[in-house]
Amino acid sequence: MRNNEIIYAEVNAKYHTPEQRRAILALAYTPEQIAAKAKEIRFEDVPEEQQGEELEKLLLSELFHTFQGWKKRGKSVKAGEKAVINTRLWKLDDRPDKTRKPKKDKEPDALTKAAEEQDENGDYYKAPAHLFHIGQVEASRPAPAGRFKSIEEIKEYNRMLADQRKAAKAAAEQTASTPTPAPAKEEATKKATAKPSKKASKPTTRKATKPAAPKKAAKSAEKAPAAVQIVAAPATIDPAPVKQLDFESIAAGLLA
Repeated sequence: MRNNEIIYAEVNAKYHTPEQRRAILALAYTPEQIAAKAKEIRFEDVPEEQQGEELEKLLLSELFHTFQGWKKRGKSVKAGEKAVINTRLWKLDDRPDKTRKPKKDKEPDALTKAAEEQDENGDYYKAPAHLFHIGQVEASRPAPAGRFKSIEEIKEYNRMLADQRKAAKAAAEQTASTPTPAPAKEEATKKATAKPSKKASKPTTRKATKPAAPKKAAKSAEKAPAAVQIVAAPATIDPAPVKQLDFESIAAGLLA
């Protein structure tokens, strides 16, 4: 079987009901287009009442291709789509003779002989193939226009890049040859000069603060006696009148 015959058999085995076939055919053909095709295509050895069904099967099989098959037709498989049919199709092995697998001593079959006669530079073998239908593809985006219109423009662009590289290299060499002071040394010098000043200032502050303590003690000592004097000072009490004794009258009383 040729590849188109394999695809025909696989597709119609999966989509075997009229509803399934027509659902996919509607993505590519209108009923009028299918009717026009029916007038152009006639199948031999097929009864008249089955001509329409056979036409649907043929048109349906033409709406299934591999990823590369759709790419050749200007379409790309949509992102996230998965193959609906996995099969094996004939593929030409056009690698050099050194990389080909050694042939077995067995006599090749009729299909292999036909393939070798068709293309003397390679062999055909069956490889895994994945088929997508027309509903799973979209029109390929056009390739972006070339940046350069001629070889001369490419050469001119390359010369410009070479000049830029040379200028950058010369600037780098000039920068490397110019000595620059190391910032680390300057910071170390600043730290070295700053440390003695801090150490010298500490003794002066301590000496200046120590004499201040006696002054405070003297002031507190001066205030303390005044408080004691106030507490210890006796209260002045007015003396009570003392009665004077008359010793003469006392003596006269005793004699009497």
